Amino acid sequence: MSTLRSSVVALALVAGAAACSNAPDGDDPVLAELRTELAARSQAESALADRVEELESRLDRLTSDRSTAERLGGLDEQLATLADAVTDLDERLRTEAQTREAQAEEAAEAAGDLRRSLTDVRGGIDQLQGEADELRTLYETLRDRVDRLQRD
Repeated sequence: MSTLRSSVVALALVAGAAACSNAPDGDDPVLAELRTELAARSQAESALADRVEELESRLDRLTSDRSTAERLGGLDEQLATLADAVTDLDERLRTEAQTREAQAEEAAEAAGDLRRSLTDVRGGIDQLQGEADELRTLYETLRDRVDRLQRD
């Protein structure tokens, strides 16, 4: 770009020197050609500056996109870690649910066994109470007879 500027500066100096001469603008074809060339170079420099600015903004966008991609890469790693953790937790929940289910079945079985045992115990108590009542009746009967025998 410095070569372009030096060319433009040289043309400007030539144009300035020619303007300082007393020749009218329309009479000197070299001066007109230099002015045309100067205008064309000025336009080219302006277009080049616009293009450089456009490329710089594009570079900024690409750099931003790259940093975004790097952040997304980091987020992908975090997401994979979280997915693994969720999978582990899900497996633990399944295992605990199966364990609870097995324990619930064992508790239901134990409760059934306890009910049967209580029924057996109640039956035994009722039987023993019946026997105790029979023995009490027998004892009272024997006592009454003994009392009668002692009185007679």
